[in-house]
Amino acid sequence: MAKKRKKDKKRKEEEYEFKPPEFDEEEFLRRELRDTKTVLMTVGYAALFGIVAAVLSNLSSKLIGISFLLVFVGLYSLRYFYQFMKVKTEEFQKKNWAGNVAWFFLTFLAVWVLTFNYPFSDHANPEVEDVVVWVTDLDTGSVTAFEYYYNGTIGAYRWSPDDAKIAAAGANLTVNITARVSDNGALSSVEISVGRTEGAYETMEEERVSRYGYELTEEDLEGIEGELMFFIHAEDRKGNEITFMPVVGLPIT
Repeated sequence: MAKKRKKDKKRKEEEYEFKPPEFDEEEFLRRELRDTKTVLMTVGYAALFGIVAAVLSNLSSKLIGISFLLVFVGLYSLRYFYQFMKVKTEEFQKKNWAGNVAWFFLTFLAVWVLTFNYPFSDHANPEVEDVVVWVTDLDTGSVTAFEYYYNGTIGAYRWSPDDAKIAAAGANLTVNITARVSDNGALSSVEISVGRTEGAYETMEEERVSRYGYELTEEDLEGIEGELMFFIHAEDRKGNEITFMPVVGLPIT
């Protein structure tokens, strides 16, 4: 009896033939075309929300939080957008919804961040760096450069060389205060006020690209006692501004 069962089982195994399910090429292409169109519509819809968010953000920095909330408004309205565009969402699977949500979120962020930065908008202050004071002795023609830098060893700002000082007493010299002033947009003004406190500002001349200077004469130096201090104020066309002053003055003897 057992041998008969084994033979019947073996016969059934030999008779079994795997038949793959029929592939509906037309239905497959229809779904692929629908999914592709849906992704493109989702990207366009998200880009629209990203542009609106960027416009709000550029109006006021206080609106940045509200601008980000637009991504959730867009995600919530996505279902109704599909209905308006006559997309058959009832045929969607979970992976379709997950993919479209991801496309919307990433596109929104990309467009928002892109249009929130230069050249579409400018929220960064100008930078003032590489400050160098050039002292020219008009009698001998010698030129000395005093560089303002950060000394990492002592953790403080210094003038280089370490014994830097302007020997102004009885000297026939000029002093040119220079700095590299840059911005991710266009600068509207670069000015300087010489003294320990901010006073009247004078325009600094652009000596070369992004390098500005202001020359003091011997008469200007006569009114400065102890050390040379100054303020450099830079502003771009968007109203972003910065005022730089050295932490330590350059000694004058």
